[in-house]
Amino acid sequence: MTVVSAVITRHCTAHATDSLLTELMANGKRKIREDRKPKLVSVRRWRGAMTFWGLAQYGKWSTLDWLRKQAAAADEHNSAEEFATRVATHLNEGLVKLHFPNPVDGGIGIHFTTYERINDYWIPELFLISNWKGIPYTDIRPEGVGISRETFHTLKDVPSVPEHRNSEYRLEVHRWLHEKSGMFRYNNGDPELFNPVANAILDTFFTIMKRGSLKSSTSKTHCDIARRPIEVISRVLGDFSRKGTRLIGGKLHDLSVSPHGTYWSSTGGT
Repeated sequence: MTVVSAVITRHCTAHATDSLLTELMANGKRKIREDRKPKLVSVRRWRGAMTFWGLAQYGKWSTLDWLRKQAAAADEHNSAEEFATRVATHLNEGLVKLHFPNPVDGGIGIHFTTYERINDYWIPELFLISNWKGIPYTDIRPEGVGISRETFHTLKDVPSVPEHRNSEYRLEVHRWLHEKSGMFRYNNGDPELFNPVANAILDTFFTIMKRGSLKSSTSKTHCDIARRPIEVISRVLGDFSRKGTRLIGGKLHDLSVSPHGTYWSSTGGT
């Protein structure tokens, strides 16, 4: 497991992840297999980025390498949604071939942010691509990997439906981001650890903003918002977790994407 976070505002989208990859040993402890590589892949064809949590490696399977191959073929698709749908389809096909002894070992989730051109606006969207069945992550959807649009669903607290691709819904998201200075914040992997820390940091951020002391909003600001909770959690786990139990840590990675397709990272993101 890992923690991934995403922030969406009118200025940009931003992602952050940790890099810890562990293997559960027979004695119940976890052995660190990797703590430097990103769990983040840029999709430049669609002004996007993908982060993943859950399955990272199984035998010769590497989720990072697999996603990089998908991103390299992104220009074969006619839209960001078509690309996301194909990722979900191909992922489902790939997971079936792995034959997990315990199906939950194949649990995986992907955040894919992108921009869609609607009425001369570049409007951000987050596609959730996952086979997890709700939270906590203890069960797999019987139908396999699915895909859903998340921004309008989050804005209005309604079920996500394919019709949210239509211009009236997408434009409502655009208006909220621009007229209300709205912010979407998503996280997955370990919300029980993430949410209390993220809420405290955001409360402080909004207090600084309310007092008029906030710096100009930049790509760095957004990467900081996405990355800082993971950074704090990683340090706290380093301070207090028993050896062999830690699930979050290693090098942190962040990446922002502007509506114009400009990429920026404070950590050397892809």
